[in-house]
Amino acid sequence: MPLTLRRLRAPRRFQVSLLLLLSVCCGRLQAQTAMAPSSDKLETVVIEATRLGGPEISPTGANDYAVTAQDINALPAGDTTAITDVLTHMPGVAIDQNQQIHIRNTEGPQFQYQINGVLIPLDINTNPPFLSMINPMFVKQLDLLDGILPARYSYATGGVVDIRTKDGCDQPGGDVSVLAGQRSTFQPSLQLAGCNGQLSSYVSVLYDQSNTAFSSATPGTDAIHDRTKQGQAFGFFSYPLDNTTKLTLLLSAASSNNQLPNVPGLDPQFDLAGVVAPPPSSAINSDLDFGDYLAVVSLVGTPSAELSYQLAYSEHGISQRFRPDDVGELIYQGVASTASHVDHDHTFQGDLTYAYGAHTLGSGIYIADYRVSVNDSSLVFPVDAACASDPACTQSSTVPIGVVNNSEASNVVLGVYVNDLWQLTPKLRSNIGLRWDHLDGFTARGQLDPTLNFIYDADSSTTFHVGFARYFQVPSFQGISPTAQPAFQNTTAAGPPGIATPETEDDYEWDMGVARQLSQNFTASVDTFFERTQHYLDTGQFGVVPIFAPFNYSWGRIWGTELALKYRTSHFSAYGNLTVGMNSQHGVDTGQFNFDPDELAYIDSHNLVLDHQPRYGASAGASYRWRSWSLNLDGIYSSGLRAGFADLERLPEVVQVNLSVERSFEIPGVGVLTNRISVLNLFDRVNLIRPAEGIGIFQSAYGPRLTAFDTLSLHF
Repeated sequence: MPLTLRRLRAPRRFQVSLLLLLSVCCGRLQAQTAMAPSSDKLETVVIEATRLGGPEISPTGANDYAVTAQDINALPAGDTTAITDVLTHMPGVAIDQNQQIHIRNTEGPQFQYQINGVLIPLDINTNPPFLSMINPMFVKQLDLLDGILPARYSYATGGVVDIRTKDGCDQPGGDVSVLAGQRSTFQPSLQLAGCNGQLSSYVSVLYDQSNTAFSSATPGTDAIHDRTKQGQAFGFFSYPLDNTTKLTLLLSAASSNNQLPNVPGLDPQFDLAGVVAPPPSSAINSDLDFGDYLAVVSLVGTPSAELSYQLAYSEHGISQRFRPDDVGELIYQGVASTASHVDHDHTFQGDLTYAYGAHTLGSGIYIADYRVSVNDSSLVFPVDAACASDPACTQSSTVPIGVVNNSEASNVVLGVYVNDLWQLTPKLRSNIGLRWDHLDGFTARGQLDPTLNFIYDADSSTTFHVGFARYFQVPSFQGISPTAQPAFQNTTAAGPPGIATPETEDDYEWDMGVARQLSQNFTASVDTFFERTQHYLDTGQFGVVPIFAPFNYSWGRIWGTELALKYRTSHFSAYGNLTVGMNSQHGVDTGQFNFDPDELAYIDSHNLVLDHQPRYGASAGASYRWRSWSLNLDGIYSSGLRAGFADLERLPEVVQVNLSVERSFEIPGVGVLTNRISVLNLFDRVNLIRPAEGIGIFQSAYGPRLTAFDTLSLHF
């Protein structure tokens, strides 16, 4: 069946009371700045005190929430935690089904990764229902930047996940780990880091198999038909050509084979010729396979203290292939689609920075070609054309017919920017930028976007910021199928008419906040934002095939307030985050066939609260080390996502608490052996993430039940 969807949440008025309260006593580490294109913050930060890892305000005025490898290891699952789960422990980030996340009430794909200063291609699997090629094992430090971003960033501006990888010359050695536990989980991994002369190398390899490919479709302890086998490899190599120039190579790949979970006890909906006794719905055997590879080569240079540059080229490929159970899906869904979506892309980016007096000037270019091909072959039942527009109209034959729906396009993205980080006074600076972008492919549009931020260092520990930016966001290139709607006319996979090709999104965002280092060990920040959206991009599921395609709402508003706290001593660390916000949209511009006609009419005349992020969300955690022991605890809270007709219902609250206990043993001449016992969902709470019905929802999704793991790691 052609595209159907999923969605997000909505905005309102500023909540400024927390901001005003915290501004009386807030602060931040004082920093001197010089823009460096190899940083996603566009500058090098010279810290005059020990950095606690955020919350902070970057020198250009963006919010900066940071975690180190030590912080990640302090999570109950350690560096085996999915990268999206790591991000849920930051303010403004909400968890969805299948380990997907939403940053600041935006749709999942609307954020981007940057690794060692290089922007990763937009179509990387940012919201994995299975293993991503980005995993925490190779992370040295991770910063989430959101709010008013420098002009260097565009296309997916809900946030920037800036990763600095481990370095072989800085941290030589390695470790081997084996994780095993409930749900048939088995996950061995290996990390090696070394320094051969001036050549630095880091390599990690990970394999994972379990019965938790996707969020379970049932509330029981074990999902039905949810097996996965996954593999991921990563390598980073750097070599200095001389005292001012460095060449780097990044290689990464991931692959997985995944079953789709089933719901037992469903009633057959269609008759199939030759099938007398329909198989039970629990026996449906459909799979989604995934592949992703990436190669990035970059040249970084600092010819002088005032001048620096970066040039980077990347080649990337990603594929999603859905293999249906023809008999089962025809009987229960009326359509069985073999779908293959492949994207091959080539990107080039260049950044140049020059410091001149009170100004740090930056300029750059981004050029990319995303070549997308869609090959869908479906079996469907014919429907009498005389009643095809009637939802009650049933199949006119029990013999399925084939529908082939193929398309391809080359999506060319071009962007250039200029930026000035200007030190107006010893305490006040501004970041001013202008960016022009153009997209040509499935859809075509260009846009000129300004960005302006003011940053005020009230004292050595308190920083205020306020700013405005206009953003240009491109649709996800995978999943677009302009010919799907007419191809399925007069079949059981048909939908109402609509515009299949999405438009780009145009956003206007205002953001202000304050950060303070309350003591040597304690930092805090509060931030509030408002966003006006036009042609807001969301993604919808392609019928019962779990491949998502973009569509647009007409216009809307997003608002939110975030509070972040962090405390750290030599043996104890703790953090807490609180998020309040909403995303509301009005009308549907493209992808109308994703909606029930009554629901579409309602959305075109009412504001719709989107369903990806709760009104209230919180996360907290603590870690304590005593001699060779370590105790780690964390938890997340959600007031519940929206559901039902036009998202008018709210799901129950979600609470999940995780715990781990670890002990280390010194093995003379070998290394350090650690044994960690981890428990997810300590109180075995049944958490409904998604309902059986909703916009783009086809079956329920539940969070994990109580699950215990044991991890043995040898560090050498």
